[in-house]
Amino acid sequence: MHPTIYVNDQIQLTGYRPEDKVNLIRFLNDPVTYRNTLRIPKPYTNIHADEWLSFVREELEKANTPSKWAIRHASGELIGGIGRFLRYGADSHADEIGYWLGEPYRGQGIMTEAITAFCHWLFTHSPLVRIEATVFEYNTASLRVLEKCNFERECLARKKVMKDGQLLDAYLMARIKG
Repeated sequence: MHPTIYVNDQIQLTGYRPEDKVNLIRFLNDPVTYRNTLRIPKPYTNIHADEWLSFVREELEKANTPSKWAIRHASGELIGGIGRFLRYGADSHADEIGYWLGEPYRGQGIMTEAITAFCHWLFTHSPLVRIEATVFEYNTASLRVLEKCNFERECLARKKVMKDGQLLDAYLMARIKG
């Protein structure tokens, strides 16, 4: 079972659905989304969407706890995604989150509210006391969003990630429960 997190009267976090495939392909082929995320392939194809939906379903069954959430508009349409990596297991005190939002919905405060609601849910429904996010140095919009959500910059990790054959610097952001 995947609960719903009500962000506000227009936005909800839910489980992914098979019909989300169309918007996954639509929004994840955006060059800005590709540039600012580490693992989304380019181009993002039908096969990638099918693999993602299968991975999310299998991970939920295996971990017995939801970790990947669709960001939905009140219409029910998928407009983004947010999730935790389960890097150290579902019962760990620390984990990392990642997120993306479709281009037409950026700059409206949606992601700030979604991250705030998601972190609150994680802190109250899991043993997490530390939530991290890794943000490419050039992604100032994401840094601002996380800071609005009470994340702090802990360090700039030089040559932290490899993307398209280039080593990139990234900030380690963290929010501590309390």
